[in-house]
Amino acid sequence: MKRIILFFLLISTIGLIEITSGSLISEYIASMEPKVDYFAVVRITVGNSSDRIEVLKIGDYTSFSIKGKVSKIYIIKKGNMYSVVTEEPVNIGALLWAYRFSKDTSLINKNYYVVFEGYENINNIKVMKISFNPRYKSGIKRTVWIGTSPRILMKLEDRNQKGDLIRAREIESLQINPNSGKKKAIEALFERGIKIPTREKLLSPQEVAKKLGIDLVLPTILPVGYELIGADIPQDETAQIVFSDGIGFMSIYQIKIPWWARQNLPLENKGYIEWESLGIHFIVIGDPPQDMLLEVANSMKK
Repeated sequence: MKRIILFFLLISTIGLIEITSGSLISEYIASMEPKVDYFAVVRITVGNSSDRIEVLKIGDYTSFSIKGKVSKIYIIKKGNMYSVVTEEPVNIGALLWAYRFSKDTSLINKNYYVVFEGYENINNIKVMKISFNPRYKSGIKRTVWIGTSPRILMKLEDRNQKGDLIRAREIESLQINPNSGKKKAIEALFERGIKIPTREKLLSPQEVAKKLGIDLVLPTILPVGYELIGADIPQDETAQIVFSDGIGFMSIYQIKIPWWARQNLPLENKGYIEWESLGIHFIVIGDPPQDMLLEVANSMKK
């Protein structure tokens, strides 16, 4: 009888752990796209460099802007369209990369232990601290601080297995329900800019290969936990194959080189892995450790 009671207690406990983990992941995903209108100054840090991005969300519009010494860059999103207003070329993918997150709860659950760390205070806003701890050496540790009211991602840190900071995002100042007059300014910027359709869903590698007219090379080895989530064409003659473990990302770029510029280049480790063969330039880059990226690259050369 005692064994039966113990068994049911164990099952109940496991169920509670799963519900708690799922609830924390739901809070995390919900915080990425707050329902409230707001204006925020956000510091984005990648490695040793950082920039401030102003984010303004009003209704259907979300505006990202970087104010440099000479010029300003605005990217406004509405529905399935980006509008870019700038005096200089801009890589939208690079600018918005810090805002890209996986929403695949099954991948997160499979590859990370999700832990509630308690409550803290950031800029007079009560936040819950949640950590995503990797189950495998291929993963990164993500810590997030989510406002309880409003439900908004106030701070995020990604660190490698050594504890070194990979990237961070933190709201330095926040204003809820900003001046409604700013909506007209966003609408005017959106109408003025160069329109670029968003892609809500990645393509398949087969679709990208067909569009570019090249045979894509896929790795036969992946870091533990990583799975193919799709492919894209970020610019002309360039294929991007994207993998994720739910928190971290890895991309493989394959760039078609004109016949007159082709050369065979040996595999090099530059913080990312790069080589060129048979008219295709390859780049493997991402969150897994360098030795794992190297294994991925070598599996493509065989």
